[in-house]
Amino acid sequence: MESKDTKNNVEQHGESAGAKGETHQAGSAADPLAQAAKPKPKAARRPLVFAAVIVCSVIMVGSFLLPSLSAIISGVQNTVKENSATTAAATTDAATTEEAQTTNTQLEQVDSTYSSKTEGLEAKLDETDDASDAATLINLGNTYYTWATQAKTYASTEDEESHVSELYTKAQGYYDRYLALEDASAARVGRIMCQYYLGDTAGAIAALEEFCASVDDYAPAWADLGKMYEDEGETEKATDAYNKALDADPDNKYGQQSTVNSALSALTADASTDDASTGNAE
Repeated sequence: MESKDTKNNVEQHGESAGAKGETHQAGSAADPLAQAAKPKPKAARRPLVFAAVIVCSVIMVGSFLLPSLSAIISGVQNTVKENSATTAAATTDAATTEEAQTTNTQLEQVDSTYSSKTEGLEAKLDETDDASDAATLINLGNTYYTWATQAKTYASTEDEESHVSELYTKAQGYYDRYLALEDASAARVGRIMCQYYLGDTAGAIAALEEFCASVDDYAPAWADLGKMYEDEGETEKATDAYNKALDADPDNKYGQQSTVNSALSALTADASTDDASTGNAE
């Protein structure tokens, strides 16, 4: 009885086990379909979300940094420009200073040369105590006039220009003292030129025109009158005066032909340029 019951139990257990096995296998076979129907876990989408967040962050940071970068670049460019301007200004100042120093040196050389000459002549005039020493007086007038004319080339400051005016005034004074004793064309024209360079332009031109009208064969007077007209922009009058200077001295006795011819050439060139400009404008 026991073995028969036992056998039955075994058989029943086996059938039960088999049924369970079949049920397990059926369940296993159904798992892939169930898994396919299920949504994917959220973990699979996390890398994409993370990447998107990074991209957005980069864009936002870039948008904040761009104005700052622009400001930095602009600041650097401005600094470079300012440095360039400062360098250029420093270079210009240095060149101007160097030029001024060179000019001052040349003026000092001129002063040194002529001061020794005038001192010697004035000492001679004082030693002789002869106010009628016409030769020394005209020599002093000419020397001061030449000194003033050369110094005028290098004068660049108010003090230096004032120094030039003092020289012309001294020259004019010695010419007056000489003319009180004797009359000479050179002294009269020299005095008029001092008057011109001291600022009395109209008076000097009138005086020289009067002189040339009375002494028309003195070439230096015509040359000086041509220079005055040229300075005043009177081209036709300047040309006429220069030509009269050449006519009055065909042998170049006064050594002015080269200077006068150069002045005439410059006037002719200027006139040609003006004519061309007028033609183009029309």
